[in-house]
Amino acid sequence: MSRRTTTAIVLLAALLALVTTACSGGSDDTGEPLAASQQSAAGVVPGYSVSIPKLNETSQLIGLGLNADKSIQVPPLADPMQAGVYTKGPMPGQTGPAVVLAHINANGTPGFGEGFHTLTAGDTITVTTPSGPVDFAVTRTETAPKAEFPTADVYSDTTGPELRLITCGGTLDRNAHNYLGQTIVFAKKV
Repeated sequence: MSRRTTTAIVLLAALLALVTTACSGGSDDTGEPLAASQQSAAGVVPGYSVSIPKLNETSQLIGLGLNADKSIQVPPLADPMQAGVYTKGPMPGQTGPAVVLAHINANGTPGFGEGFHTLTAGDTITVTTPSGPVDFAVTRTETAPKAEFPTADVYSDTTGPELRLITCGGTLDRNAHNYLGQTIVFAKKV
């Protein structure tokens, strides 16, 4: 088993923690303050931003790592249009699956990930890096129940630069203020 595959398996546990913390806070969220473990500790990653022309959205990327409990950090709910990139894996433009996380909404405000479910094969995503723009084409978009998150598809080694956009998706459990699934956009460098 390669080191990257082992890392991907470890990330499964972290991502499952993401699913339960990042996917709370639907449009009827109460706006309660975030616990320290849910806040991103990193700032903007210099030179990195993501643009999705179909959605008319652009966000600078903040760096995301792991919390003390090994759950993956997510962008702050206070700014739902803020996207973040997981900096412990490949960065956009590098070989491997770069992972960008965003909220679907928070505190009654649409988030950067709100339109991810509408992206279809061929749609473009541009990530600006310190070396210049990198264009990706969507290959597929899927929404999976949290318990069936496609970890191997998301994190397995790739032969070239790929991108994964992840947000909450599926049905909103209004009583629990929690989405029941994850929407994942898969894209390859063009």
